[in-house]
Amino acid sequence: MSVRLPQQKIGSVPCAVGFSLFTWLGFYKKTSAEDELIHTIKHCILFIQRYDYIKAEQLLHVALRQAQQMQHQLAITYIYDVMANLALEREHLDKAKDLFVAVTQRIMADGATEDDFRVVHISTKLARISHLKKDYQTAQMGYEWCLEKLEKIIKSDPSEEKMKLFALAEDWYGRLFLDTNQYEHALKLMTDSLEKMQSVSDIEKEHIATQMNDIGTVCDLLGKTDESLHYFKEAIEIGKKLEMELGTMYVNLGRAYIKKKLLSEARKNCGLALKIGVMSKNKDVKEEAENCFQEIKRLN
Repeated sequence: MSVRLPQQKIGSVPCAVGFSLFTWLGFYKKTSAEDELIHTIKHCILFIQRYDYIKAEQLLHVALRQAQQMQHQLAITYIYDVMANLALEREHLDKAKDLFVAVTQRIMADGATEDDFRVVHISTKLARISHLKKDYQTAQMGYEWCLEKLEKIIKSDPSEEKMKLFALAEDWYGRLFLDTNQYEHALKLMTDSLEKMQSVSDIEKEHIATQMNDIGTVCDLLGKTDESLHYFKEAIEIGKKLEMELGTMYVNLGRAYIKKKLLSEARKNCGLALKIGVMSKNKDVKEEAENCFQEIKRLN
């Protein structure tokens, strides 16, 4: 019996697209034409934050034409970067890779070195793309290279922006080990990532709750039931305050209680999951909760 790991979105807005909003390429408002371009890009970002990716991509092409007409090279590079992040968000992996490579080539042609935070930032996402394409060897080399560079960067400039990328890289690398059934390595990286995430002020609490639930899952896979209970409970407490959909987390907590032979607590949490599954018409949660009750019956 295993605890179900919920499907994760790739690079949520705080950790992917939102990383490069009008800062790291030095893109500033100067003229009326640039004012119009910035207005267009802001609307692109707004659509991305609302998960309206089709409208965002359409408007990004409008912004790109504006920037090309102005021959505004920094703006063109910035727009390519936003396009790349959006393609990664949508799991259009080949497109994302091509765009990130183009951005890297442009900023390196403008003088950036491989130690430049912008280059490491993009390299982290290229490693993630290799990971998602199941090219684990390339992904692992990429993650290792990026973490080594980030560790040096943070020693001289421990800003929240850089710490956030370090935490994201560790989390993604941990998930690579999870995908390849190397659970101890996964747990170490994911818990290190969580600690860093909790020190950063603008990380969404929903992300923290999801990460705690996933760490609880890894603990369960390792047979560390007490630790998994801790993480599941913490995730649920945060999720309650945010009014998150908690069905899967309650199932996970219920199953952990089954392993501890605490069947009353297991029944309670699987019941909450079943209620959520029925009310939200979530067939997966409903089925998992029913399976949980079947397991409890077998133990009675």
